[in-house]
Amino acid sequence: MNSAHTDVLIVGAGPTGLTMANELARRGIRTRIIDAATGPNTETRALGVQARSLELFDRQGITEQLLARGLKARVFNVFSENRQILRADFAALPSPYPFLLMIPQNEVQEVLTANLAALGTHVEHRVEMVALTQNADHVSAEVRRPDGGSDTVRASWIVGADGAHSAVRRQLGLRFLGSAFEENFAVADLRMDWDLPGDEFFAFLNRGRFVAYFPMLHGWHRIAVAQNERPAPTGDVTHAELQRAVDICAPPGAKIAEIRQAGRFRINQRRVESHSAGRVSLIGDAAHIHSVVGAQGMNTGIQDAFNLGWKLAAVVRGEADQALLDSYAAERAPVARRLVKGTRRVTRMTLLRNPVSTKMRRTVAPRILARQPVQRALLRAISQIDVSYHDGSGSAPHGRIAVGDRAPDVKLSAQEGTATRLFDLLDTTRHTLLILGRAAPAPTELPDWVRVVQVADDAVSAAYDLPDGGYVLIRPDGYIGYRSTESGPASVGDDVDRVLAQPVQEGR
Repeated sequence: MNSAHTDVLIVGAGPTGLTMANELARRGIRTRIIDAATGPNTETRALGVQARSLELFDRQGITEQLLARGLKARVFNVFSENRQILRADFAALPSPYPFLLMIPQNEVQEVLTANLAALGTHVEHRVEMVALTQNADHVSAEVRRPDGGSDTVRASWIVGADGAHSAVRRQLGLRFLGSAFEENFAVADLRMDWDLPGDEFFAFLNRGRFVAYFPMLHGWHRIAVAQNERPAPTGDVTHAELQRAVDICAPPGAKIAEIRQAGRFRINQRRVESHSAGRVSLIGDAAHIHSVVGAQGMNTGIQDAFNLGWKLAAVVRGEADQALLDSYAAERAPVARRLVKGTRRVTRMTLLRNPVSTKMRRTVAPRILARQPVQRALLRAISQIDVSYHDGSGSAPHGRIAVGDRAPDVKLSAQEGTATRLFDLLDTTRHTLLILGRAAPAPTELPDWVRVVQVADDAVSAAYDLPDGGYVLIRPDGYIGYRSTESGPASVGDDVDRVLAQPVQEGR
């Protein structure tokens, strides 16, 4: 039995684990990433990268590669018994990416894997973690090699990104919380023969039936068919079965022209009782499972990784105390709770059977969903740009600027140089301290993990509600860590130092 040491061992090489590995590797942290699978995933599985995830991937420099591989879906349509109850357009979303990028999970993984390899870290496939033991200053993990032998990995930290049946979670003995609300789906990649636009999302509801059509490049669709029969269907998903669902939940005359792949999956929406235990943290499906409705699961895991990544790197480098890692669970657990609760509520609404309830859905829902504040809130939630760490609710209302909220992007005027938007000025691995308006220069004793940027742009000052100037510290994951209206820098240095102990720090 061999023994090796690393700063961080990541178990699981899906999009979440790969995002985490990239976040650590680009900060120079020694990282190993293992996966029990025989090789990279080649199935589409999850589909759709939200605006907030694209903003964060921009920090890794891979968003343009993802955009080249995906389809930009800007319109979201929902029908109830063939009557449209919602048409929502992402065009007005306050993000550089006002759309849902329809790209298969396996292609996201390909881009992340290639980027990770360029950073000098490679995924170790057919390597399975079988046991772990926590110690005061490290974790010992027993891993099984492809040849059947075993090694002991001595890691300062372990991150479990190994999915819904997480071996890491089982080793920790953590419970998966949630009621027994099982959802069963048939999924398929296929071509539709119909007259609807090929770049818009459609969901059709019909008295307990639900079929969602997610557009993809080259005329393909991923469809998800909710199957609430008991017992749930088993065996291969056939053309005839899918066509019956289309006949019930699609415009009259719609036909399936071609099927590329099809399968079944079932899900119980759940969340782990604790995101971390000692030197081990859980991210992605290992920590929370969501319905296919809303395409939130993969994106939530990716954003777990961005939240934990910079914090873990700061601790490994000795810039922050281990207590900083407590903020990962404190910030992400409310987001997971909110998403599980919200997707469960939406799923129940889509599967209404009662004639009175479905009539109410057809007649009342269109009036409510057509209201601008409702559509804005819906699109902000779907795109996940409303995620916030301000008050434990998991989300921020439109128009609020507070510590813990997502830092808004702003188009810059010509005098800001070659940068065209505020996001271009932010450091991709460190905190960025914005000095806005007439605020005095920052103190010279700021730590190395802070980059200072002076922004003399009234639009930026207005966006951060600091018309007379002030200071805004933006974290590496794009959230406001500190905001102060003080006109002088005397206290800024001390306040900024405290952010690595309390990542959301109120200014004065």
